Amino acid sequence: MTDPESRHRACWYGRRTADIPVDVGSACTIEDGMLLYCGHPMWYPVVGYDFDVRSCVDCDYFRPRAKPSSRRPPPG
Repeated sequence: MTDPESRHRACWYGRRTADIPVDVGSACTIEDGMLLYCGHPMWYPVVGYDFDVRSCVDCDYFRPRAKPSSRRPPPG
């Protein structure tokens, strides 16, 4: 995953909201009419909605939404 939007989409902490504040800062990312932000307890209290999705590229807190399945698919 190289682009920040894909990494944000795949992260458990990746959040979106349609409620875009009037005073949102310039360091924010809006995709498909939704404001992207990080819900991690170390990030959100500090930056809130003023979150730049490019921060996801090197994030140490990245956690995948779903773990890869180690089970084999059923036969048939």
